[in-house]
Amino acid sequence: MTESQARPKEVRTRFAPSPTGSLHLGNIRIAVFNWLFARHHGGRFVLRVEDTDVVRNQPKAEAAIMDDLRWLGLEWDEGPDLGGEYGPYRQGEAAPLHRESAMELVQSGHAFRCYCTEEELAQEAEATESGLTVHRYSGRCRALGKEERDRLDAEGVPWSVRFRVDPGEIAVRDAIRGDVSFDGADFGDFVILRPDGRATYNFAVVVDDIRMRISHVIRGVGHLSNTPKQGLLFDALGVDRPTFAHLPTVLGPDRKKLSKREGAAAIEELRKEGYHPDAILNYTSLLGWSSVSEEEVLAREELIREMDLERVGASDTIFDPAKMRWLSGQHIARMELEELVRQVAPRIDRDRYPVPDERLTYAVEAVRTRISTFGEINVHFALLYPEPNPEFDRTRRDLASDPDGRRVLESARRALDGLAQWDSSAIMQTIRAVGKEIDARGPRLFHPIRIAVSGETSGPDLGKVLQAIGREETIERITDSLALRSD
Repeated sequence: MTESQARPKEVRTRFAPSPTGSLHLGNIRIAVFNWLFARHHGGRFVLRVEDTDVVRNQPKAEAAIMDDLRWLGLEWDEGPDLGGEYGPYRQGEAAPLHRESAMELVQSGHAFRCYCTEEELAQEAEATESGLTVHRYSGRCRALGKEERDRLDAEGVPWSVRFRVDPGEIAVRDAIRGDVSFDGADFGDFVILRPDGRATYNFAVVVDDIRMRISHVIRGVGHLSNTPKQGLLFDALGVDRPTFAHLPTVLGPDRKKLSKREGAAAIEELRKEGYHPDAILNYTSLLGWSSVSEEEVLAREELIREMDLERVGASDTIFDPAKMRWLSGQHIARMELEELVRQVAPRIDRDRYPVPDERLTYAVEAVRTRISTFGEINVHFALLYPEPNPEFDRTRRDLASDPDGRRVLESARRALDGLAQWDSSAIMQTIRAVGKEIDARGPRLFHPIRIAVSGETSGPDLGKVLQAIGREETIERITDSLALRSD
């Protein structure tokens, strides 16, 4: 990697989770931006599992991460399960490549072996640190001669590899924040290879990004402080830097940084609740980015078509769970009815709501405009199958005791019972004809019927509600309401 290499023209992005737990909204947002950007440019989206934290790695986490990505439709082009031209795609399997690159930097003079022990470094820090200054490595192993290194090696003294950093400006070009400057004196010579032979984070990701030909590194602004180190490593390895783009911080409703511990919902939980996956994709894309159309409800194809980095802001953005839930409802409203039925059917409490299979589609259609998540189906089916209770009976009793209400119910029962075709359009035409016949319009016509069948004065389209309930049940409920008269 010592030869200068030009960056490929093909857009290649990556999502590099650690298998230490489940994905949450904060890190899935990074995957969404990388996936959309790659798809927008007809490029490649790479999944790389950074599994070098052997202590915190969880055995089933990698499979869970892949399941969550697939549920969201974020299919990758290369990864641990698919392979690809630039593997391995598990960072732990690339350890020999990391060590090889580290020794290249030692040979080129960009890095050096450091024989300082943890105890020596701690003593050095204690001697130089103050309450206001963070200790930086003194560089005492920088100038060790070959004879001294050979002696230490002969004694079996463990060594790490440090990258040389001189004081002075380090310029970083960020696609979102513009030019950002750092001073090498702020962090000094940093470790790239530990004594046990494992690469540190900053070095491993650079080596992996180079061999995977990553063109754009799109990530959270929390990684901006790592970028000067990584930029220097790209330079030293003779490779053009990728385009860096650091997305704004996401704050919770309390304006604290959103994280798994601070309000970021796990994708697994959102799946269980029944959020529409396209709504999660849609909402997370809006956390820092906006459509040129200023529309908020955007289909997957629209997001791919419009995604660019020019419309990503640098300011913190606020997570709004209510808006995410609203977006889920909007995407559910756009679904084909057949697909919506397929999604909600396994969630229906059939003991509580014994919807006949032949009327299930009608029942779902009746309440679909009220559903924000697939898991809400039972909440709204309560409208179609109200449970007997004193309030329900009192409302219907009051209705049946009202002469105008009784007149509507008696006329509607007679007309609906003789209806040839039981569908929402014919039902509404019949009810309006009844209203015209008895001179009842608006609430005076519709409220009595709605109260009789559901105990409510408002709700979804009345024709669709009655179609879902069925002729026999509708007539029975109207009859029962009329029988509740108390005078």
